[in-house]
Amino acid sequence: MEITKILYVTDKENPSFSEVGRLMTLRKLGLKEIISLNPKGDTDWGKTVGDYGVKSKTLAGEGPILTRILSTVEQENASMIAVNLNKETKKVLSGSRIKPLLRSSPIPVLVLNEDAQPETSEKNGIFDHVIFATDWSPLSDLATRYLLCFKEIIKMVEIVNVISKRLSIRDLRELNKRLVKTRKIFLDEGIDAEAHVYAGRPPEEIMLAAREYGATAIVMGTSRKSPIQEIIHKSCSYRVAEETEIPVLVVPKKGLSDQNV
Repeated sequence: MEITKILYVTDKENPSFSEVGRLMTLRKLGLKEIISLNPKGDTDWGKTVGDYGVKSKTLAGEGPILTRILSTVEQENASMIAVNLNKETKKVLSGSRIKPLLRSSPIPVLVLNEDAQPETSEKNGIFDHVIFATDWSPLSDLATRYLLCFKEIIKMVEIVNVISKRLSIRDLRELNKRLVKTRKIFLDEGIDAEAHVYAGRPPEEIMLAAREYGATAIVMGTSRKSPIQEIIHKSCSYRVAEETEIPVLVVPKKGLSDQNV
């Protein structure tokens, strides 16, 4: 799996290179082009990106932003969406919240926080120290396989499972077996990994783990539930993506299950 083309979505009319500099580490995964989708279709980092050997272009247009994002993904055959989240309003571009994008995107979405200090150096990349939240569902297994493709740029993975009820001795033994097995998957690929169990509400505990271990990113799988299903299940990935202060990579089911990841 290669990440050859990233669609960078921002509400800034003229985004600076510092906003996308953090993404340059993805060159090791095959990044060749960054497409900026912003209100005016302007950027001032084209030459700087070119110095890294990465092509760039800018796009603008009218109409609902979600529709424009999805159509651009299809037209440009993008590998990933990187979106700059306005923390105060929790909106992307023309008032569209992050949740509809995560629910609709057929490809992984990297949610960035505009208030976080961007890293322009590849020495400390976005995926240096990752919190991987898993419940061992098919979607989490898919996210595991996808994350393994990042092994060239990952230094450490903290595997986190959150329990919300009292477990029996048998349950605890089974949980430990799963943690050991998942950790071994990463270790066998040459990725340092540790496993942890947290108790409480998954969104809060995942963000707590990120703070406690000084993580640079959180990686999660997500389903494509209907709005009614979301109300019932209170999707964890959407809340973490909107509230945490570090980048969150959300891996969807559609568009990846048939890929070689």
